[in-house]
Amino acid sequence: MKKEDNQRRIKNVLFVGMTDYDFSKDNPTLKKKFEAFSEGFNSYVLARGKGWHIYKYNTNFYLIPRFLGKINMPIWLILAFFRGLVIIPTKHIDTIIVQSPALEGFVGTLLKILTRRELIVEAHGDWINSYFYYFSIPFEKQFKKVFIKLGRFSLKRADKVRVISTYIHMLAEKYAAPVTFYEFAAFTDIDIFKAEKNLSWEKRIVYVGGLYRLKGVQFLIEAFGKLHRDFPGYKLIIVGDGPYKQELESFTKKLKKEDYNDVVFTGRKELSEVKDIMKNCNVVVLPSLSEGLGRVLIEAAMLGKPIIGSNIDGIPDLIKEGINGYLFERGNVKDLEQKIRKIIENPELAEKMGNAGREYMIQKYSTEKYFDSFIKMIND
Repeated sequence: MKKEDNQRRIKNVLFVGMTDYDFSKDNPTLKKKFEAFSEGFNSYVLARGKGWHIYKYNTNFYLIPRFLGKINMPIWLILAFFRGLVIIPTKHIDTIIVQSPALEGFVGTLLKILTRRELIVEAHGDWINSYFYYFSIPFEKQFKKVFIKLGRFSLKRADKVRVISTYIHMLAEKYAAPVTFYEFAAFTDIDIFKAEKNLSWEKRIVYVGGLYRLKGVQFLIEAFGKLHRDFPGYKLIIVGDGPYKQELESFTKKLKKEDYNDVVFTGRKELSEVKDIMKNCNVVVLPSLSEGLGRVLIEAAMLGKPIIGSNIDGIPDLIKEGINGYLFERGNVKDLEQKIRKIIENPELAEKMGNAGREYMIQKYSTEKYFDSFIKMIND
């Protein structure tokens, strides 16, 4: 009887989101995340990827493949809705978690209404404006109105809301019903960054992230071109991949030849490889046009590196001006250049900022706090 009672207390949770999962090789970060979740609840994931149903990392993954290019998104939403209607009763799902208030949120809310399950709406970024930094979309004003209505539809019906930064909290609160908010960062395996001791300070400026227009990498490339004339020994390392890569490479070729040769596109790297690149750099820069929080800045700070980011959305939660790095005006190349210059010209200040940033991140963004917060949110 006691064993049955314990089993009843463990909730079954369905995550609904358009994350792409690739199980062709092991992913240590996913393994750590979902195996830790299994200590507090049973995980089911409805997402995108190859393989109709895969059991891995103590988790059931139900995947819908990408197809038909740009119209994949609405098709995925329709298929996810009907598949969710099957999964929820057959797997005795207690709680539905959606990754965004607008698109996934709409699907999750319909599932909540029809199945009468608990709904947790997550907001990892600005779901109203960020799409238009990713892509050039016609009828922008009309689409924004739709996203606002979709977001309000899910947030008003949510039982709980999870946000990742102060800015996103304020944005979601405008549309949500009076419910409990939970604020904590997205998961990253920061322990591997925290444990790294073999650090150096080489003449490298590093960007890590997707290559989308939203990420503002073009401003960093332009700022580097201006800096390189005074600091010719430096390299700009751009880690990541995405649809904007070709345009960024073309933009880079407009720099002087000596500047262009010192801009390196590495492509996508595993988390351990990202750590090995960042641990030897001088500064990490996130020049985004919109950013829910910016977890790469947490990773960089854990390595004791100063960080620079746009003064927008959730980034000011991570960067304390002049203490662990600098904020710059979004899209302002001159301001960004000046902030990078300050760090390059003051190595002692850079190291001091790095140490301050590491202490701040350890206190606020530990792996233990993430799992404790998530499991508490599910079981409250």
